Amino acid sequence: MATATDRKTGLAYDLEGTGTPVVFLRGLTFDRRTWRPIIEELDGSVTSVAIDLPAHGRSGGEPTRLEDVAERIHLLLESLGVERPVVVGHSMAAAVAGLYASAHPARGIVWVDQATEVLPFAQMLHSIAPMLRGPAFTQVWPNIDKSLGLDRIPEPTRTLVLDTHKVEKDVVLGYWNQVLITDPAELQAWIDAKTAGIRVPCLAVFGRPVTDGERERFDRLPDVQVEEWPGDGHFVHLVDFRRFATRLDAFVRYCEQAA
Repeated sequence: MATATDRKTGLAYDLEGTGTPVVFLRGLTFDRRTWRPIIEELDGSVTSVAIDLPAHGRSGGEPTRLEDVAERIHLLLESLGVERPVVVGHSMAAAVAGLYASAHPARGIVWVDQATEVLPFAQMLHSIAPMLRGPAFTQVWPNIDKSLGLDRIPEPTRTLVLDTHKVEKDVVLGYWNQVLITDPAELQAWIDAKTAGIRVPCLAVFGRPVTDGERERFDRLPDVQVEEWPGDGHFVHLVDFRRFATRLDAFVRYCEQAA
C-alpha cells in the first residue's frame, strides 16, 4: 500500500491493488481509515484509492464547497494516472461522488446511505441553524452522533471508526455552509440539475427504507440499482463489511461490462 499526501491538492490518500480503479470517499468528521475493512476484503482485486477530504484525517486545507472538493479529487486522480473510476461515497461524500461523475469521466457511482433528495435534511439544518452556530453546538451534536447508529457496527470495526471520528465545529459548519445559506428548495433544484448530468451506472445502498421522494429521484437516473438493508443504519457498509464488499465487487464488474 502506498500512502502519501499530494503536494498540489493537499489530499492524503492510500493507493493499492490492481484492476478497475475504485475511489473511496468518507464524509464529515471521519477519515479514510474507515474503508480499511472493505479494502482489505477486496484483497487487491481493484485499484483502491482511499482519500481524506480537505480538513479531515491527514489532508490539509479548510472546508470548501463540495464541487471544489470534487475538482481537487479529479486533480489528484489525474496525477496518479487514475482514469474513469468507480466513485464510492458515504454520507456527505456521496454528494461529492455524484458531483464528480456529473463533471468528469467515471465508470460508476456508489452512494452509501445518502440520496439525491436533500430537501428534508436542508430544512432540518435551517431550523436548528442558530443552535449550530452558537454555543449550543456541543449540545446539539450528540443527538446527531446518536442518529448515526455507530453502536450497530461490530467490533473491532467500531473502535476503528471511532478512532477516526473528529468533530470540529468550524469544519462542520464550513462544510454545511452552502446548505445553511441557501434556500432549501433552491439547493434541491441545484442538486437535481447536477444529478441530471449523471449517465453512468449507480448503486445506492441504504441501512433503512428508502423514502418515496428519494425513490422518485432515483427513477430519473438512466441506470440505478437501489438496495435497502433495514436496521443497519447510517454505517450500513460497515455493519456487515463483507456483504458490502461482495456487493461492491459485483457492481464494479457490472460497470466494466457496461463500459
